[in-house]
Amino acid sequence: MRLHVFNPENDLALACFSPHFIPPRSARLMARDLAALPAWWAGPGDAVCASVRDGEWLRAGLQGSLLPALEWAEGACLSAVSVVEPWGWSPLLWEQVHGAGVATGVLPDAAALRRIRDGSCRNRAVELLAALRSPDDKFGREWGRWLCGESFYCTDEDVVARLLSRFPDTLLKAPWSGSGKGLRLGRGGWVPPLTGWCRRVLREQGGVVVEPIYNKVYDLAIEFYSDGQGRVDYRGLSRFVTTPRGTYVGNRVAPEAEHARWLVSFLPADLWQALRDELAARLSRMVGSDYRGPLGVDMMLCRSENGGGLCLHPCVEVNLRRTMGQVAADLSRFLAPGAEALFTIDYCAEEGGLLTDHERRLRDDPPRVAGDRWSGGYLALTPVRTDTHYRASLRTADLR
Repeated sequence: MRLHVFNPENDLALACFSPHFIPPRSARLMARDLAALPAWWAGPGDAVCASVRDGEWLRAGLQGSLLPALEWAEGACLSAVSVVEPWGWSPLLWEQVHGAGVATGVLPDAAALRRIRDGSCRNRAVELLAALRSPDDKFGREWGRWLCGESFYCTDEDVVARLLSRFPDTLLKAPWSGSGKGLRLGRGGWVPPLTGWCRRVLREQGGVVVEPIYNKVYDLAIEFYSDGQGRVDYRGLSRFVTTPRGTYVGNRVAPEAEHARWLVSFLPADLWQALRDELAARLSRMVGSDYRGPLGVDMMLCRSENGGGLCLHPCVEVNLRRTMGQVAADLSRFLAPGAEALFTIDYCAEEGGLLTDHERRLRDDPPRVAGDRWSGGYLALTPVRTDTHYRASLRTADLR
């Protein structure tokens, strides 16, 4: 039996790398409220680690007409689990599932966890970007005119200071941190409080990533799956929806062909195919035998410096775990022909606030399902209750 676990605190747990790490309250609430989310990518007969009341939700209502037959962890015999597929691996997750009764033999050992952590370091993205853009490499020579992006992994504060002087606007990143965390703008140069933050990260994590800031137009990602035996296969393209200030809103859910048509309206189709193959080959060599599961490479389409068309930043981050883009790609199989959706994770601090909004949306824009396919309207992908603070949903939206 395959067990799926949603553990959104994974990146923070990797940074700490201790089985005794205590995630912040926000991460614990998200893990609780969205525990049932893996049901949308699980297969028939799989188990999802969720509460009894989540199991009841999975068995009832409209969602049950779309989902495969599942178990939930409290109703399943965990000693029968043969494969664990979490959001991501960390010593904390290992301790949790082993403590719940999953056999040691189906879990990664300590050395494998260290390799996963090493593969999750932002330095891997720095290395991969340099390789893709190298004029000494066949891919870089052939496609370099369409690519942009520089990134530097620094282990010395003097190098950080020189880069801050070289580039007027920079983004600094800790090697390991949660999504949207561990980042600092480098405007103003090597001055407090940035100096204190850099010195602390250098001391605790051994390095700091420094990147120039680009004129970003679109966020996207390319999703893969590693079989743990040295093979990494392409799984899909994902597109993010952001505010004008760049804040993440959600992911577009559409057929793969629609995403590809969108991308090749900006870039040559041959580049897209070549990049898929190049990344799959390089990721196979980088992590293919150390990690089994989904992984993604974040990218950006940026305005060219000469003010012409768009260029592609091919490697902003390498995520050695499942991503929201991967979830959106998985959700596309539930769409009716011609349908597109917005997949969102939203938060409300007020007790009962999401439930009130949920009931209003069900009343004003109920989900439309034809057979086993969603064709429009609002569909909650996880239970919404009085004490829910995080919600996952599909909804009709203007995606032009």
